Amino acid sequence: MKNTIIIFIFALVFGACNFEAELDLDNNNFIEPIFETEVEQVSQRQTMQQFLESASDGWFNAENLIYDIDFLIQTLDENFPFIGVAERITGNNGALNILESNLSRNVDSLSRNDFALTINSVFFNVFSNLAHLDVNPLYHSTLDFSGLSSSHSLFNFNRPIFQSPTIIEKDKVALIPMCPTFFNNTEVPLREMMQLQEFIAKIQGYEHVIIDLRHIRGGWFGIAVDTFIRPNLSENLFFQEFAFIKNGEIAMATYEEYLRTARTIGRSTFSDSLRAVTNEPLVPATQFAENHNLTNMNLEDLSNLDYGFIVEILLEPTNHSSRLPFLAENIWLLIGPNNFSAATIFANVAKESGFTLVGQQTSNRNSCGRAFFQLPNTGHTISMDTFYITDSTGRNIEEFPTEPHYFNRPGMDALETVLAIIEEME
Repeated sequence: MKNTIIIFIFALVFGACNFEAELDLDNNNFIEPIFETEVEQVSQRQTMQQFLESASDGWFNAENLIYDIDFLIQTLDENFPFIGVAERITGNNGALNILESNLSRNVDSLSRNDFALTINSVFFNVFSNLAHLDVNPLYHSTLDFSGLSSSHSLFNFNRPIFQSPTIIEKDKVALIPMCPTFFNNTEVPLREMMQLQEFIAKIQGYEHVIIDLRHIRGGWFGIAVDTFIRPNLSENLFFQEFAFIKNGEIAMATYEEYLRTARTIGRSTFSDSLRAVTNEPLVPATQFAENHNLTNMNLEDLSNLDYGFIVEILLEPTNHSSRLPFLAENIWLLIGPNNFSAATIFANVAKESGFTLVGQQTSNRNSCGRAFFQLPNTGHTISMDTFYITDSTGRNIEEFPTEPHYFNRPGMDALETVLAIIEEME
């Protein structure tokens, strides 16, 4: 019998694109899929939810859970390239075995909610949630999230996009603290953006502008890039990264979608597209690492990867009247371990663009090639990145994320450190 699993893959520009993959299931005790289209559609969600709430104990049983466990382990093994990275970061050898052991424990008594909570716990403790490895339980409104880690409640969407910009020293030093919602709005309220632009106009020509990113855990980087980086570029910013993938069905479909998008729309601005793959053919992983002299690459990781390819980032300046440059001699960015995902990517691109970073090393979740797949029986959706990206020496950026130019001085936080540096520059 065949079940159809919908795989949701984020394209670079237009959001999620859908792929269907046929999977052979040997056990005839599994139900046929209720529907074969996106679970996000409200009418279908209600239909499925009603079914799940009324499903008999005979369907939601240990056998079906065990199948989902095996399906999850196999899919990660074939497509997720960060197993070794996770084991080194957390010190947990045999990460997939730990995942299987924890999920299989008390499988006869696990509810759908408990199953999702257990997946989340292992992803957090054994995989450090790196590379956006996460579980999105089916029908959030029906589940108890009290047991989920704090990583699922990162943002306060009611806070303003920036907090109390401050002039520390008139005509010389200004501070703009970012707050989480700046990275969680595709459209910023006009009033708030005007307030920010008025402040930027007020401080144009200051010697030092300090942007505090330390409390941003992730989200979407587009508006932050358009507001703080692109107006301060004098020319195009272009750089490359080195990426690897496994030869799994989901990983390859994700790569093909990135490639299709790049061919279709060509090069776009950073706010529309972060990373674009080149049109060059895939190269066997070992040969690719040798060709680009990636001498610091972990050899065990390399042996588990199949192909390598170039990822390009292009960031164009903007002279739009609604985005004012700082016109500052020095732009400082405060970073730290609470920066994940889009915040870490923003920090890395800011560093490439000439910002001076101060503070502590950022955290991870800064890869790309995001893909989603559903577990056949419980319906829970798993997210993961499928592109293993390295720096110019071969170090994986999940394991070695963005470092500041200046680390915190003893007894000082990042703001105190940068103010001390500025004082010494006089």
